[in-house]
Amino acid sequence: MRFKFTVFLLALNVTLFGLIAYLNNRAEQIDPATGGLSGQIGRGLIDADRIELHGRGLEAPRILKRTGSTWSITEPMQWSANYFAINRILNQLQFLEEEASFAVDEIAKTGQTLADYGLDDPILRLTIAEGDESISLSIGTLTEIGNNVYLLGPDGRDIFVVNRQVIDGLLVDLGDLRTRQIFDIPVFEVNALGLQIRSDSTADGSFLKVRLARSNGAWSFEAPLAAKANPALVDNTINTLTAAKVGRFIDEEAEDPTLQGFESPFMRVTIHGNQRRQTLIVGNLDPAAQGAPQYFAQLEENPAIFTVLARPFDALREAQEALRERNFVNFDSTQVSAINLSENGRKIRLQKLETGDWQVLESKGENEIQPHRADPAIMSRLLQDLETLRASGFAVDAPSPTDSERLGFNQPRRVVSLSSTEDEPITLTLAHPEDDNDNLYAKTNLADFIYQVERRTTLRMLPLNTHYYRNRILDTLPAAARISGLKLTNLESGQNILDLELPKDETDWNTYLLENDFERADDIRTLLAAARNFSVKSYLLDSYTDAYPIELDRTLPWVFRLSATIQLPGGETDRTEVREYVFTKRLSGTLQVGGSKQNDAIFEIPQELLDALYELIDDMELPPEAKELPVAEPSSIEPLPAAQPIPSAEL
Repeated sequence: MRFKFTVFLLALNVTLFGLIAYLNNRAEQIDPATGGLSGQIGRGLIDADRIELHGRGLEAPRILKRTGSTWSITEPMQWSANYFAINRILNQLQFLEEEASFAVDEIAKTGQTLADYGLDDPILRLTIAEGDESISLSIGTLTEIGNNVYLLGPDGRDIFVVNRQVIDGLLVDLGDLRTRQIFDIPVFEVNALGLQIRSDSTADGSFLKVRLARSNGAWSFEAPLAAKANPALVDNTINTLTAAKVGRFIDEEAEDPTLQGFESPFMRVTIHGNQRRQTLIVGNLDPAAQGAPQYFAQLEENPAIFTVLARPFDALREAQEALRERNFVNFDSTQVSAINLSENGRKIRLQKLETGDWQVLESKGENEIQPHRADPAIMSRLLQDLETLRASGFAVDAPSPTDSERLGFNQPRRVVSLSSTEDEPITLTLAHPEDDNDNLYAKTNLADFIYQVERRTTLRMLPLNTHYYRNRILDTLPAAARISGLKLTNLESGQNILDLELPKDETDWNTYLLENDFERADDIRTLLAAARNFSVKSYLLDSYTDAYPIELDRTLPWVFRLSATIQLPGGETDRTEVREYVFTKRLSGTLQVGGSKQNDAIFEIPQELLDALYELIDDMELPPEAKELPVAEPSSIEPLPAAQPIPSAEL
């Protein structure tokens, strides 16, 4: 009994599995009436990795293959496919809807055949494949009514009437099916750039090899020399190359490797990515190019020939110089602790103090060192100028001692040494040949290269003059100090041009000047500001004299004196101090010399103070026009007597 029951269960299982297999097979063969055409081909399109187009509507078969997410054309040429064109075709097929459908068996009953619908030798046969599995569609003639075509379904048993747009999409021009993009390695993946450039200057037409590589985010040359590259310029070059587009494709019958320059190309451009590379071979100029010049080109191991714009590749002819880093003095300005400048025994030392301020040191005699406060703005500009010093050219990449001597480095114009709290010292040497008044060359202890730099601007930013580096603020009063008196005196006449004293009950000069309605109040405020914070335009001498020496035997006298009475708080009573500055006459619209005995210095005064002094001390009589008065008529001038001939006896 148990045996019979077991046999029954076994037979029931066999029947059940057979039914499941039958239903599954029926599911794969979707009924057109229920699933429609899109249902029959939609699943195949999703995972398709090959599309083939054959038929009398094409000059040559077209085969497209997918690798990953990228489609490429393998027939009738090898080239990357246009992503958007392929997607448009796939979308049209995926959502293809039939207007009507009928079975092939039905047309046979009416005496018709596939030939009556153009399906025995179709205009187009489309094969969609995934691996070894594929489905095929045949497209026949146009319908007599409506803008439709006949299409034979994938199983060959049904004919569908569909919109002719499907055939238009599949018969797209080959030029539109090909992408115009040349390189498909994305910019972020590029880690090296190689160039082989034919040299027209050599008899054998040898190639100059240039290679750049990226390491830790920085670009550098590996050939023809080891040197830093400008990262911004290299990135821009790679962006330009990867964005290059095909100008036009050359028909196969028009290809001529000799004429088009591929037997001896003028350039090979190789872009390296992650374990892959692409090389573009650039040939001769296209004589038929319209507009901008174009070169013939082709990708390595790809027979397709096309044209590209010439400009990006012409720019690569001098890549070994154009892409080099021109900033060659690299240091952290915040870590610099001292700067030494010298030329032929003359030395200036700029030293950073623990407070962060700078001082300039100059030798006076053999042992005496005279320190001065350095101007923070000047020091900031000096460090910035050194940090951004750029080469205008590359003179010698591997100089010999003879090269260095020939360019004047045995007698340099400047030697600049930078000491740092963390890094090794940097020495910048500037030189030029003795008879060369136009060029200036530079080198550092960081590399063997000799650079060319702009002569005038470079020497101008490194003057061997301690006056240039001194702090332009000569005197500064404490915040609590009070100016109680201000006097401007003409030293030649002994007269006071200005003699002001702030009353004890007044604390503010502005209020005092407003209440008493002083003329030239703005100019007086300028003098008060100068007395509180006296700055100079530039230093002329580091020692004070009783007159400004112009030459060995010529001086300019001090004509005016500015005196400020200062109340300095301290102890139970204020301490009184008088600060004095003397000035020559105004020498020009922008020049007037001043001196300070207390600070042992002679200097040029700034324009604002110069103008204020001029307004207060000028005694020039203004013309009527300046006073808005009527101008008197000029007196008439009697005419000269007529010329008389000289008697011949006097000749």
